[in-house]
Amino acid sequence: MTKTTRKAIGARIRFLRQQQGLTQVTFANMVNVERACLSKVESGERNPSIDLLERIAGGFDLSLSEFFEGI
Repeated sequence: MTKTTRKAIGARIRFLRQQQGLTQVTFANMVNVERACLSKVESGERNPSIDLLERIAGGFDLSLSEFFEGI
């Protein structure tokens, strides 16, 4: 995955999370991931796995295809 793609995915997650008024800690707990991991995904420093992306999209009540429509 390219750095540009990682940054776009991270920005999408941050946007959706903030739009719902959720902190990183709250959302990380909702999708069962460490806050530090979520932070690295949001900043584009870490490649998220498909499993993690599915959990994140589900946390926003979106399918993966709906999640990627915003990128």
